[in-house]
Amino acid sequence: MRGIPSSGVFIFFALVLIIELLAYFSIRQLLPQPKVKKTFSYGYWLMSALLVGILASGFLNPDKIRETPNYQFFYFVISVSFFNLLPKFLLAVAFVVSLVFRLFKAQHYARVMLMSTLILCFGLMLSLGYGILFGRKSLRVVEQEVYLHDLPKSLDKTVVVQLSDIHLGSFENDRFLKKTAKTINQYNPDFILFTGDMVNNYAQEMNGFEEEFASMKATYGKFAILGNHDYGDYTKWPNQQEKKQNHQALIKKIEVAGFRLLLNESAEVVKNKSLVEIVGVENWGHPPFPQYADLDQALQETNAESFKILLTHDPAHWGQKVVPDIPISLTLSGHTHAAQSGVQLAGIEFSPMYFVQQYWGGLYQKGNQFLYVNRGLGCVGLLGRVEMAPEITVLTLRSK
Repeated sequence: MRGIPSSGVFIFFALVLIIELLAYFSIRQLLPQPKVKKTFSYGYWLMSALLVGILASGFLNPDKIRETPNYQFFYFVISVSFFNLLPKFLLAVAFVVSLVFRLFKAQHYARVMLMSTLILCFGLMLSLGYGILFGRKSLRVVEQEVYLHDLPKSLDKTVVVQLSDIHLGSFENDRFLKKTAKTINQYNPDFILFTGDMVNNYAQEMNGFEEEFASMKATYGKFAILGNHDYGDYTKWPNQQEKKQNHQALIKKIEVAGFRLLLNESAEVVKNKSLVEIVGVENWGHPPFPQYADLDQALQETNAESFKILLTHDPAHWGQKVVPDIPISLTLSGHTHAAQSGVQLAGIEFSPMYFVQQYWGGLYQKGNQFLYVNRGLGCVGLLGRVEMAPEITVLTLRSK
């Protein structure tokens, strides 16, 4: 992999081996007879060798991942590795905890711990399997009213549809995007706002989807910004000229699809005699994510009296720059994908992305300022979504 030293690869696979060993001992302790244990051992290590071999093939063939617009090999390696290692990691942790119980002669509790974890892992594998096969194709529409203190009465009930993180490299065909476009049009939106990551790396990922984007209709226009993946920074280019040509080609394709692309600039729209300005910045983010945003430049020609909506790909930008310095009441972001995984139970939603990004999905408020973080439409890394379905956000703006 790009940027990973050989020592890092060695440490990674050493950890993988430790997880495999501890998970093996965890299951083996639950088996009753020596003959069953022997049969299990052969099957376990044969399957583990195959699955870890698939992971190793990704490290041994990095060009298949970083120099090709075909992401099927990459998605296959990542999905298989998640499916294999995540449940085994839980078993490994359970085995270590069970050793503590055994140290205090509490064998019964150790066995209960291992059995409970094994059952949990079967459930996790089913969830991962469902997320990979079906979850990424189950469209979710989130309808949200947002009451804004500076929204003119003439703009009350303005309907904004937000899309984000489409990652067209994760789509095998146009069926899901056709469904998305049809659903969007049913809401007759005033605006369609896209908050970045149209592709994984390459402009040609948009080929074959032009009709679906063109069919998306908004009364007052479609606007877009770029995300960190839209600059081609995560692939190996023969030279900077080809990278630049790819970037310019993507910009052209987004505009041909009917979106006005905002590159540290703003756009004016008049609705019911009230001025709305869509402000869009290029990607802002923590390292290693590229920094191209210039919010001051984007606001330079805006009208002080207008109602503004800010589009910025990374939601951390809102907390660090917008809230303290810029009096914009509504900001839209994406980027997190809500980790493409989480739990939804009794109206409570949680994603492990919370430990990485404070603003990982949904609506947030600080004073009179609101942020909505769209959970994304496509996939990157794991080709699946577990309890975090692809999202269309329908925001109805309300005057206080």
